[in-house]
Amino acid sequence: MDSDNLSENSLDCPSYVAKPGADLFGIVGKNGKVTYLNDTIRIDKTFVEEAQKGRRAEERFRFSGKCIQQGCHQWEDGKCGLIQKVIQLHQNPVSTSVQHCAIRNSCRWYAQEKELACANCSEVFRNSETMFLQTL
Repeated sequence: MDSDNLSENSLDCPSYVAKPGADLFGIVGKNGKVTYLNDTIRIDKTFVEEAQKGRRAEERFRFSGKCIQQGCHQWEDGKCGLIQKVIQLHQNPVSTSVQHCAIRNSCRWYAQEKELACANCSEVFRNSETMFLQTL
């Protein structure tokens, strides 16, 4: 299904927390860049408990879950303000080949910014409730 045809209420946040029911869609490498999985993996309580050992799971993995729109502190002017900040900070141009992403069809950021969001998405990882924009 194309993201243009999705309801605003069914889009996923690509910067979600590790909690049961979230979808794992990427792994943060040693270089700080995200490698995307071919398919999402729905995580459960056991995964969360194991993943939280050592560094927080959000520092090592990327998760997605339902975008809560106005319920999120990143929501500004009727859209996600975080991807705007990421694009401004990194200014990665759209390349001719956007890498595969298992959540693109339901991604809030892609619905808003298309390939420009994808070009800058791998720069992002979370630490608890604080978003870090990788600047390597």
